Amino acid sequence: MTWSNVPGTGPQRHSEAERVAWEQGATSLFPPGRIADRVSTVLLLAAGAVLTVVAAVAGVIAVASAATSCGSSGVSCAPGGFIGGAVLAVGGAFVVGVVTLVFAVRAWIRRRTSWWIAGIGFVLTVAVVTWGTVLFAQALDQQRSGRDGGVGTAELRTS
Repeated sequence: MTWSNVPGTGPQRHSEAERVAWEQGATSLFPPGRIADRVSTVLLLAAGAVLTVVAAVAGVIAVASAATSCGSSGVSCAPGGFIGGAVLAVGGAFVVGVVTLVFAVRAWIRRRTSWWIAGIGFVLTVAVVTWGTVLFAQALDQQRSGRDGGVGTAELRTS
C-alpha cells in the first residue's frame, strides 16, 4: 500500500516533523507498487540498446566487407545502398531508442506505467533494423546480379 502525496494527509499519530518529512520524501520515481513495471521497462530498453549496438557492429563489418568487393572483377558498383541500409538500421534504432527513453522517463515522472512504451519502442527498433537489413541485402543482391548476371537456379536432371 502506498500513500499519495496529498497535502494535509499522511501517517496518522505522528508528529508534525514526521508528517512534513513524509510529504517531502513522497517524490520517489520508484514507488513500491511499481517495481515490476520499472524492471520490465529497464529490461526492454536495455534489449533495444543491445540490438542497436549489435546492428552497429554488424553494419560496419557488412559495409566494409561489401564495399571491398566494389570495383573488383571489372564491375563497378556504388556503395550507397550498403551504407544507406546500415545507416537506416543503426540510426533509426538509435532515434527510436532515444525517443522511447524520453517517453518512458516522462511516464515515470508522471507515475504512470511505462512497460508498454518500452515494448512499443523495442518492436519499432526490431522493425527499423529489419528494414535497414532488407535494404542492405537488396543493394548487395543488385551488386551481385550485375556481376553474375542474376541469380541462377539449380536444375536437377531427372533422366
